[in-house]
Amino acid sequence: MQINLELYRVFYMAAKSGSLTKAAAELYISQPAVSQSIKQLEQQLGGKLFVRTNKGMRLTYEGKIIYEYVKQANILIDMAEKKFSQLRQLTFGELNVGASDTIIKHYLFGFIKEFRLRYPDVTLKITNKTSAETVALLKAGKVDIGFVNLPIEDRYVETRECCRVSDCFVCSPQYYGTVGAPLTPEGLVGQKLITLEKGANSRRSVDEYMRTIGVELKPAIELGSVDLVTDFAAQGMGVGLVTREYVADKLDDGRLLEIPLSFSLPQRSLGVVSLKGVPLNFAASQFVDIVYGRSK
Repeated sequence: MQINLELYRVFYMAAKSGSLTKAAAELYISQPAVSQSIKQLEQQLGGKLFVRTNKGMRLTYEGKIIYEYVKQANILIDMAEKKFSQLRQLTFGELNVGASDTIIKHYLFGFIKEFRLRYPDVTLKITNKTSAETVALLKAGKVDIGFVNLPIEDRYVETRECCRVSDCFVCSPQYYGTVGAPLTPEGLVGQKLITLEKGANSRRSVDEYMRTIGVELKPAIELGSVDLVTDFAAQGMGVGLVTREYVADKLDDGRLLEIPLSFSLPQRSLGVVSLKGVPLNFAASQFVDIVYGRSK
């Protein structure tokens, strides 16, 4: 049986009010339209729902049974509409964000804090994974949005750049004296390089660029996070390849020194990723607006 919810809505209002006239006024339709809808529902169900009396209309025994179920359904629909309103107003809901430790700490932290201050009743879940793992979580439906190092090549994913960052080579003040600056591409090869592991997007970006100018970087130490690369470099263990924006505080207070280069490394992009063709939920949409400065 094909269910016509509008017929049940008309039946519910007529049964609740006990009058076709009152039901028509409540539904903003004509009385004949109410009568026709009830007749159509009775035909569909195969039995009478109302009997006429001197005082108006009265539910049949079968009509009373149907009414109790329809009343419950109507209550559930009202509750659903209220929940949807709460989701739209962000007084209820959940937001799942995926990003790497580095992006969370050095880029997203301020946006996360602002979102929590504005919408304290929204549950915020943050999963820290690499860019590739974040995309996999997105496609599996386990995060609503992700923040990753670009580029990401995936036909199921939509990417939008949200900021640009610059890579640089740094070392401790004590180590700086052993480095001949500005460093040429060939000069880098002779340094004790400290970098991220080979699979990291940021490392791959620099590796690919260096190959275009005929140089293959061979790190002395490979680590799993930018923070570790920074700490090792600050302890005088070599020349670290880091993202300038992520070590700005250490450059400002002199714990690290940026090594001048005879060439320029290309900038990289961070971006927000979402499933192509799938609209963001209210919480995710608002978070993205905060990131892009569109939220008031």
